Amino acid sequence: MAEKKINGRTFKVEPMLALSALVLQARLLKIAGPAMARLGDIFKGGGDDEARNAGALAAIADIFVNAEPEALAALIKDVVELAYVLRPSGTYGRCDLDGDFTMNKGDILPVMFFVLQTQFGDFFTALPGLGSLATKAPN
Repeated sequence: MAEKKINGRTFKVEPMLALSALVLQARLLKIAGPAMARLGDIFKGGGDDEARNAGALAAIADIFVNAEPEALAALIKDVVELAYVLRPSGTYGRCDLDGDFTMNKGDILPVMFFVLQTQFGDFFTALPGLGSLATKAPN
C-alpha cells in the first residue's frame, strides 16, 4: 500500500487485482495512445519532479486534445476513485470524484498520476527489457 500527501490531504492506493489492472491498462493505452511514450517516464518515477511535471503536462495536453471527452472523463474518474483519502474522522474512505474534488479540481491529475504510478510503475519499468526478448528467442 502506497501513501502520498497531495495539497495537505493524504491519499493511499492498494494494489489492484491483476485482471482489473489489465482492463484498466488497456483502457489507458487506448485513450492515451501516442502520449504513452511520455507517460512511461512519469509512471516509472525517479528523475526530477520538474521534468516529470513538464512531461506530464505535455502528455496530458496531447491526450485531452485527441481523446473523446466522455471516455477520458470516465477513465479519469475510475482511476481517481481507486484511491482512498484520509477523512477528518481519521479513517480512510474511497475517493469520490465529485465529492472529493469539486472544490479541489487541481488535485485530480496529481492523484490520478499517483494511482497510475503505484499501479503500473513496474509495468513501465519492465517495458525496455521486452525488446531484448526478441533477440534471445529461439527461431
